Amino acid sequence: MEETAPALHSSGSTDVECHACIGKKRKAEQTCIECEESYCEHHLSIHNSLHVGKRHRLMELNAVVRENICPDHGKKLFVFCRTDQVCICHLCITDKHRGHVAIPVEEEVANKQIKLGELQKRAIDIIETKEKDVQELRQAVELFKASAIKALEKNEKNFTELIQSIKDNQSKVKELIQGQTNFAVKEVEGFIKTLQKEISNMRTLDADLQRLQLLSHSSTDVQFLERTVSLPSLIEYKKPFVFLVHPYNSFERDSMAVNELIEKLNTTSKLSLLMISRKVANTKILRLPPPETQKEFLKFASKLTFNTNSAHKSLILRNENKEVKASHLLQDYPEHTQRFNCRVQILCKEGLRGSPKYWEVEIGGGTWICVAVSYQGICRKGKQRTLFGRNDQSWGLRCKHAQIEFWHDNEITFTKFPSYCSKIGVYLDYRAGILAFYNVSDNMSLIYKHNTVFKEPVYPGFGLAGNGSYVRLCDPVKKETSVSSPFNFF
Repeated sequence: MEETAPALHSSGSTDVECHACIGKKRKAEQTCIECEESYCEHHLSIHNSLHVGKRHRLMELNAVVRENICPDHGKKLFVFCRTDQVCICHLCITDKHRGHVAIPVEEEVANKQIKLGELQKRAIDIIETKEKDVQELRQAVELFKASAIKALEKNEKNFTELIQSIKDNQSKVKELIQGQTNFAVKEVEGFIKTLQKEISNMRTLDADLQRLQLLSHSSTDVQFLERTVSLPSLIEYKKPFVFLVHPYNSFERDSMAVNELIEKLNTTSKLSLLMISRKVANTKILRLPPPETQKEFLKFASKLTFNTNSAHKSLILRNENKEVKASHLLQDYPEHTQRFNCRVQILCKEGLRGSPKYWEVEIGGGTWICVAVSYQGICRKGKQRTLFGRNDQSWGLRCKHAQIEFWHDNEITFTKFPSYCSKIGVYLDYRAGILAFYNVSDNMSLIYKHNTVFKEPVYPGFGLAGNGSYVRLCDPVKKETSVSSPFNFF
């Protein structure tokens, strides 16, 4: 009986079981290709005896064959279970994988081949992109090194010239001291010679007077008077000079002036070195990429306040100078050198530089609104080249109802026809020279990014055209609420 056949050896966990064994399954030795079943040594002889006339082809269970045979049923694995992501036989469908999603192996192979092709193409694209990045990084390194060499050469030249200038000044001061010494000494020596000559004359006169004095005792009065008829007249001697020697007029004061110069140079040098060290520390090849989400941008949020002294008289301000609206009624603002007198524009108080900054504004109404940054020195008077973006002192994104333009130095460098932007975010990386505008209303989609080199602090500014146009500076800390217009109270 098949059931009482001796157990040759049990099937291991990685072996194919004999499909004919009942109860405890034994290890299959060969597989019949025609029957698609595997048999142990005992049942293999029975199988062969049943097919003596038409002998079936048998195959040894090598590693490859074992992988293609179901270990539970000894059947060929020609079905793929998508639920469990394994290959199964047709008996498994009604057994352990009942109710699972199953497709032919060939179909799954075709699907995987398509996915592998897509992955391979994507991998090649990533490789090419990274290789391009490597190439660009190497070029950046070479440019950075060249820049460093150029800076070192220029610094060497500048410091050499500075040292030579100091040496020249040292020589000039030395010449001045020596020249003044020679002049002053020569002047005094001239006085000494004059005094010595006068002293010699006075000694001669004194000798003559002494002789006359003796004559008064040894001669007659008549003789004495005859000799003293033409006596010289002497006036009181007054010094023709004043001694101005230490501490009033010595070279100690000159040394003090040199010491003061050295102290100023040292102070300036230390401050300059500190500034240079900061700039050198910020000179890098790689920078972190700009933020992508609003949450990331808000890490660089800056609080802004309108500068009332710069506001055109057509602008109405309120809410602690964070809201502004264009009106046909002129406001009674006092005259000020910072005030725009022809263009309906306004600047903020805060000058921005250094680390990245970010701010948001709500805009609306009127004809157009310009969101800009500007140097403090922008012209405020008249119409000629005072509009934001129409000069080399400012950069402006002009937002119309159905069009956006970017202006700088009176040239338009960007035009787009997007959906209307009611809330705009501005990102400024001063050191990297990046000025970027984002549509906050459209999930921070990039409107335009401009690259430049800023030479001094920039101030956020706004231009408004048309009665009723408005700008509101958003608070980066508080949760902003959506409003149709913050100026309904007008």
